[in-house]
Amino acid sequence: MANHTFSPSRLALATGLLAVALAGAGSTASAATDAAAAEGTPDAASADASRSYSYRTLDYPGASKTIIWGLDDRGDMAGQYAVPGGVSHAMTYRHGEFQPLAPDRLGTYFSAAGGPNDAGTTYGAYADATGVQHGFILRGGRFETVDFRGHLNSNVDAVDVSGRILGVYWDADHVYHGMLSQDGNETPFDVYGALDTYPLGQNSAGDSVGYWDAGGAVTHGYIRHANGETATLDVPDAASTVAFAVNDRGQVAGYFADAAGALHGFVKTGQRIRQLDVPGGVATIVTALDNRGSAAGEYFDAHGARHGFVAALK
Repeated sequence: MANHTFSPSRLALATGLLAVALAGAGSTASAATDAAAAEGTPDAASADASRSYSYRTLDYPGASKTIIWGLDDRGDMAGQYAVPGGVSHAMTYRHGEFQPLAPDRLGTYFSAAGGPNDAGTTYGAYADATGVQHGFILRGGRFETVDFRGHLNSNVDAVDVSGRILGVYWDADHVYHGMLSQDGNETPFDVYGALDTYPLGQNSAGDSVGYWDAGGAVTHGYIRHANGETATLDVPDAASTVAFAVNDRGQVAGYFADAAGALHGFVKTGQRIRQLDVPGGVATIVTALDNRGSAAGEYFDAHGARHGFVAALK
C-alpha cells in the first residue's frame, strides 16, 4: 500500500501546472504504452481494462480545499483540508466520516497526512512556528516526530508494516533528496543525474516511486526497486510526469501534463497506461492506489477549487 503527503513546495508545483491546465482545459492526451518502464502483468492489465471507474467527490465539511493523499483496501483515507482563510490541516476519512488528525500534536500550522497502511498507521508532515517541516508517524495512538538527522526539513511519505520509512529531506538550498529509514538506520538516495529526487509512495515489497527533475520545470516519474535499481517512468508524449503510488500488484499511479499543459491522472498496469479524468474537472491528480486498482486524489474544478475524489473500479 502506498500513500503520501505533499509539502507546501510540492503544492506550489501542482498549482503552477494548474495555471496552464486551466488555460487548456479542453485538450486531451494519448495515454500510450510505456514499454521501457513496463512491468510484466498483462493478465491484470487485461482484467482492469474491461472495468470502468465510478467517481465520487469527497469534500471535508465546510472546507474550501480537500486533498486525499492515502487510500487503503478498506476504503479508509487520509489527506488535508483547509477552511476559508485557514491553513491546511491533516485529516482522516474513516467509516464515511471526516475527522481532523491529532490537532493537539500537529498544531495550527501546515500539516498533511497519508495512509493508513495495512496496520492502520498514518504519517505525513507538519510545520512548526518557524516554518520548518517535520515528518510524523501516528500508530496505535502513539505520535512520533520524524526528523532525518542533520537536515533542516523532513517529510514522511510512506511507512510499511515492518516500520520501513520512505521520506524526503531538504535543507536551506531547497533541493530534495530521498530517504529510507528503518530501526534508526538512514539511507539517503537520489536518482542518477537528478537535482531533485522526491519519493512519494512505497509498496510492501520495498519498491518506491516518485519524481525527479534536472532543475527545470519538467518532472519525470521514476520507480526504484527494493534492490536499489531505478528506472525513469514517463507517460509517452507527456510534458511532465509524476509517479505517486505503487501497490502490491506493481501498478503505478500518478499524473501527467499533456502538451497543452492539462493535467490528467493515470494508472499504469503492466504495459498499459490508463488515463483518469474526474468528470467535470479541469485537472486530475491521482495520489493513491489500493491493491484492487481503485484510485484517489484531488481534482480542480473550473473555478480552481480543489476537491478530493475516489475512483473505484466497478
